[in-house]
Amino acid sequence: MTTTTWLIILLVLSVVANIALTARPAVSRRRPLPLPPATTVRDSPQTLHALESTRLELEQARQAADHATGLMQGRDLELGRVRGMLTEAQARAADAAGAAQEALALRKEREELLTRLRERAEEVRLRSRERDDTQAQALARIHELERRLADAEAGAGGPLGPEPVSPAIPRQLPLGRDTTADSSVDGADLGPVVVRAASARGDRARHDGEHRRDAVLLRFAEEIPTPTLLSAVAAGSPRGRWSQSAADRACRSLAAQVGRYGESLGRELYGPDGDDGALGALLRTALQGVAHSMRLVTRGEGPGGEADDGAIEVALTGLLTRLGDGREREHLVFGVGDGALLRLRDGAWSAVFTPGESAPDRTLRLPADAARVGWARLTTLPGDVLAVCSPPMAELLLREDVGSWFAARWAGRQPYLTSFLSEVNAPVRSTGGDRSVVCLWDFGDARDARSATR
Repeated sequence: MTTTTWLIILLVLSVVANIALTARPAVSRRRPLPLPPATTVRDSPQTLHALESTRLELEQARQAADHATGLMQGRDLELGRVRGMLTEAQARAADAAGAAQEALALRKEREELLTRLRERAEEVRLRSRERDDTQAQALARIHELERRLADAEAGAGGPLGPEPVSPAIPRQLPLGRDTTADSSVDGADLGPVVVRAASARGDRARHDGEHRRDAVLLRFAEEIPTPTLLSAVAAGSPRGRWSQSAADRACRSLAAQVGRYGESLGRELYGPDGDDGALGALLRTALQGVAHSMRLVTRGEGPGGEADDGAIEVALTGLLTRLGDGREREHLVFGVGDGALLRLRDGAWSAVFTPGESAPDRTLRLPADAARVGWARLTTLPGDVLAVCSPPMAELLLREDVGSWFAARWAGRQPYLTSFLSEVNAPVRSTGGDRSVVCLWDFGDARDARSATR
């Protein structure tokens, strides 16, 4: 029911109540007729009828008064209910007014947010245009450099001319009793397998006047019945006083140990009944022999006349490669420490082996941890390049910017020894450690190797 309906009902009830109130005093103002003097009269039928009529009128008057009283009470209840409804309506009106104000505030805030959003969209559009312009300029610059590089290659007959890389030249000779040459290089063209090895003193050692602590080795393992090449990289600890001598001794002793167990290694490597358990035992025995030979470098310098293992700590990584033509070439890689074996395939470098699978294993060193040797078998396809690396060299090859630089120079080519040393010794910013690497090119067939020389 609406408010108007309730007001009409209220007016009707007010009229009824006024009528009842008007009738009530009229009844009360009725005065009884003066009684005649008391006389002894006998009740007649007419008198009894009059008395009964009067009694009925009084009863009707009382009922009318009670009805009027009930109507008054109902009016009071209705008035209370109407007042409640009015109060509730006023509260709702107040709430509606507050909601309207809140909606107005929200609408205003929405407009402000839309304005800021349009401003940000305009800013993003401008930034995007600036980015596109910058990218276009960078691409134009890259195309210009590529054109100039192509012109230079066409005019000089080589990737970067007759001197593609200017190697870093040391400013002073190293100091100390354990010094060796600043850099070393070796290599061989073995039919379908081409190998190059180089070790260069790091920038940090050159700056501090310290000596190179790494060593590399290439050796034909003639004691193994199947023609096999041994490649090794030993990285001496920067803290070791005799780490360079220990690294060189580790490489030479490894070649001696491979020769000593050559027949057994060949049987487990290439024989139809080769057993991985026996192969792992042979490698542990060989590395323990290397550790014993290394300790001779500092014999008598440790406490009690023993060898000082801390002065000769070395991380060693070795690779045995089966020679001869073949579509899939077998290799065995093994070692202790944080060296790595990387593979270059389809223009990208990837790590295929590290002697230490976890961080604690990568801190292992010879001679103390000779029994913790890690190893794995792998195969290469024609066109693959394997790189046995010391940790600083592995970091360089796995860097996106520098790795692609080396990949462009080594993929599908067999560099001259001097070119290979220059590229390993390129003035590229790095961690400053010694760079040592043995690279092995697998051409599958010897005829393909001859056509890739540069």
